[in-house]
Amino acid sequence: MIPEQVSALIALVAFVDKVSSWPLGTVFFLVIVGPWLLALILAYSARKRFEVVVRMYENNVRLLERNQELAGDLKEIIIMNTQAMAQLTAAIDGSRNPRLLHQGGDG
Repeated sequence: MIPEQVSALIALVAFVDKVSSWPLGTVFFLVIVGPWLLALILAYSARKRFEVVVRMYENNVRLLERNQELAGDLKEIIIMNTQAMAQLTAAIDGSRNPRLLHQGGDG
């Protein structure tokens, strides 16, 4: 055996020796009730994490709805700007070549 294994075995024997001096109720509690308590603690923490994940998804849904509203508003602004630029372009073309205005734009 290597020295690490020997020291681990000595520590295990020392632990078993200490446990054998404990009252029977303590050993019973650790062996029978301990795993149930651990399971309850783990279940509680898993539930809390799940609630946090649910809140995160709900917040993401609200964020998406707000972004869709902004996108709709932005679409309207882009349409209005495009129309204004088209009118401005037509006005500039008309001011450069006044004949187009008098001929009806057929040039």
